[in-house]
Order: sequence, then structure tokens, then C-alpha cells
Amino acid sequence: MKKYIAGFRSNNSKKKKKASIYYFLTTLLFLLGTSKDISDISLYLLLLMTPSLVCNFKAFIKKIKNKKKKEIFLRTLICYLITLCVFITSTPNLNEAIADSQLLSETINKISLSANIKEKKSSEEKDEDVISNVYEAQLHFINTGNSDAIIIRQGGEAALIDGGDNDDEEAVVNYLKDIGVKELKYIIATHPDADHIGGLDAVINSIPVETVYVSNGDANTKTYSDFINAMSSKNSYPSVPLLGAEFYLGTSKFKVLSAANLSNPNDNSIVLEYVNGNDKILLMGDAGTDIERIIDVKEVDLIKIGHHGSNTSSDRNFIKKINPEYAVLTVGKNNRYGHPNKETMQTLKKENIEVHRSDECGNILFKSTGNGLVINCEKGSYNYGR
Repeated sequence: MKKYIAGFRSNNSKKKKKASIYYFLTTLLFLLGTSKDISDISLYLLLLMTPSLVCNFKAFIKKIKNKKKKEIFLRTLICYLITLCVFITSTPNLNEAIADSQLLSETINKISLSANIKEKKSSEEKDEDVISNVYEAQLHFINTGNSDAIIIRQGGEAALIDGGDNDDEEAVVNYLKDIGVKELKYIIATHPDADHIGGLDAVINSIPVETVYVSNGDANTKTYSDFINAMSSKNSYPSVPLLGAEFYLGTSKFKVLSAANLSNPNDNSIVLEYVNGNDKILLMGDAGTDIERIIDVKEVDLIKIGHHGSNTSSDRNFIKKINPEYAVLTVGKNNRYGHPNKETMQTLKKENIEVHRSDECGNILFKSTGNGLVINCEKGSYNYGR
């Protein structure tokens, strides 16, 4: 029998070792790497017989007239061909394999196409998906005459930017209570003028406040002293926010665009950008044109006009740069300052900016959806004071 097996046909020890290694590795591969069905068994036998077929063929060629060599080769060839036929018939049809491959390819392509469609849809609806997670925000511009008091509510939290004048204390506190504000996450006193901080002492004494931000500088006035003393009595310690600082209200946020320390108190106003989803609101306090020229701000949807429409603010180049859709003016009827200024109102009119004024509308309420603003009062006029 060994005359049919390559490597064992002679007594050459080197050939026996090589053959033994080959047969051992082939057998190990069969035992560990196959399912041992008819196809695998026939392939295993083919691998075992291949060296013998080659060697017996070479021996037959060298001694072609030798009948024994011829007989051994033919028997080996017949066994090999029979095993090969078994292997071919037991192996899945090539066309089926190709069909399976095509099916797999089509499936992969469908999955890839589906993923691409979803990715495209996701990209197109990105803003809408973000907006769906944004709470509606409310921006209340309280009618306190020729002074500022602004309440912003979002996500169950509230911030008060300025608190009106001294005679507005009761009005501001009552307004907060009427709309259900039981605590304030922030009070932001844009600067120490009485028409911006006059009512804050009453607010602090009436409603819990988490954080108070103030501008650089102070004022040697009773109004400012009342404000500081009210905070002290509540163990509240105000801080000046850093330029560029951000702080959150629900899922919306404020960004500090200016916190200057200049000789002019108005220009020390804390200027804020408020962002809710895609909606951007600019709150200028009483900041003037010098600040407008240096703050880093792009287009916004709404601006609270600086200094009640005074001629010290709202430079036309600045208004064109930020290109707001709406402008709010906090002004009192027939106020002694002549606000708003003629030049300011002409700028707003020329830039086709929709104006809303507390002297004409009273309390002004904007709702921020995260993708647009809704206003509760009719468009105001471009009328001006003296």
C-alpha cells in the first residue's frame, strides 16, 4: 500500500518527515476547520491524494514502459477522478453561489442606499430636530415708562434684566407674581442708573434670587445703596460677568457681549445676546455707539434698542450690520427726554425694521419658538420725540 503514498514509497527518512508533516497538517485542518460533510471529506481526500498523483505521474513518465509504474499511476488517477466527481457533485452549484453573491450585494446596496437617504434626511431636517427639543421662551418687556424691566422665561426658569425705576417697584413685583414667577435664576442689572435698578431692591426682598450680575462701576445714590443693601440682607453677593461668558436659562443661553469699565456709566452696560434655538435677541441696556462699534455680534432677530432710542445709540451702520427683523423701544409717553430720537426712528424706518414700543403697546410680549418670534401687539409707529 505504501507504494501508492507519496513520501513513503521509499525508505528516505527526509521524505517521510515531509510527507508526515503534510498529511498531519491536512488532517488537522479537516478536523478543526470544516463541517465534515461529503464535500469536505472529498476535498480532504483530494488533498491527501494530490502528492501521490503527482509523484506517481512523474515515476510513470520516467519509466513509461514499466507496467507496474503505469498500473500504479492509473489506479491513483482513477481514485482521484472518482473523488473529484464526488467533490464537484456535493459542492453547491456555481450559479447558486453567484446568485447568493448577487443577492448579498443587492442587500448591501439597499442598506447603503437606505443609510444615505436617512443621512440626507437627517441633514435636511437637522434644524427641525434641534428645534423640537427647544422649549418656547417668553420675553416680557414690562411697561415701566421710560425705564427697562425685561423678564425672560424658558424651561421653567426665569431671568430679570433690570427692574424699572424707583416708582416701578410694585408694578414689577406684581407683574412677576401675576405670570407665576416664584423665583429668579438670574437678576442682571445692566448698569447702576435709577431707571434700570430702581425696582430691584423690592424684587430681591420679595422673590428668591439665585444669581445677581452687575456691571462695572457703581453710583453714589440712594437707589444704588438700596439695591446693594437688599442683596446684603439676603446674603447675596453680586459679580461682574466676564466678556464672552455664557450662562444658561433652561436650554437657552445668554452671552455677554460687553462688560466695559469706562467713565460713561451707560457704556458700562452689560450687553447680552440671548439665544433660544435659532432665535437671537440683542439686549443693549443703555450702551452707546462706541460700544456698538466694538461688540462682536452678527445678525439678530430682535434688538432692544439702546438707551430708549436716544441719539447716543443705534448708529445706522450698526443697525444694518445686525439686520434685525424687530426692534423694541422702552419709552414713556411724552417723556421729558424726548425719547425716541428722530434720527434713531428714521434709521429703523429706512432699514424697514418692525418697531414695537411700550408707550404705544404697553407691556410687550414676544414668544420665541426656537425658529421664529411671535409678537402680541400691533406694529408700532416711527414717531419720535423732540
